Amino acid sequence: MEQKKIRIGKIVNCHGIKGELLLLPLTDDNRRFKKLKKALLELPSTRYEEVEVQSVREHKGNILLTLAGVDDRNKAERLKNLYLCVNPEDAVKPKGSYFIYEIVGLDVYENDVCRGKVTAVLQNSSTDLYEVQYEDGVFYLPALKSVVKCIDLEKNRMDVEIPDGLLD
Repeated sequence: MEQKKIRIGKIVNCHGIKGELLLLPLTDDNRRFKKLKKALLELPSTRYEEVEVQSVREHKGNILLTLAGVDDRNKAERLKNLYLCVNPEDAVKPKGSYFIYEIVGLDVYENDVCRGKVTAVLQNSSTDLYEVQYEDGVFYLPALKSVVKCIDLEKNRMDVEIPDGLLD
């Protein structure tokens, strides 16, 4: 089984005529791009191609980057809508945070009673929501410290305090 890759940005456009790419960051810390020397392009059919990062700079909250071999707008255009990825061992993770792939699949417990399993993480609002599948359907837990008390990846477990009325 191929090792899971972590998406750190999406190429959303080109910038200028010399092959510079406009990248929408999918990470909490844009400074991580300054140290990036190599990355992976996620190609169609989930294949990956290693690329060398030649330059990086911030631009209006996004990232402008240049990749080796992408030296004109035509080459850059072909990369639009592709994701820039890294291997998990090259990922930058702030202390106390988790990657989505680590959260999905965790068993959710409240007071040592299994309430279900995390099946997805929704990032559509200011607070992530954990989609939890249980025997009667699905419920959504906000990813807040007041709700999520403990995450133990070794035990594949998330301990929570479900807000009153959430399961009614």
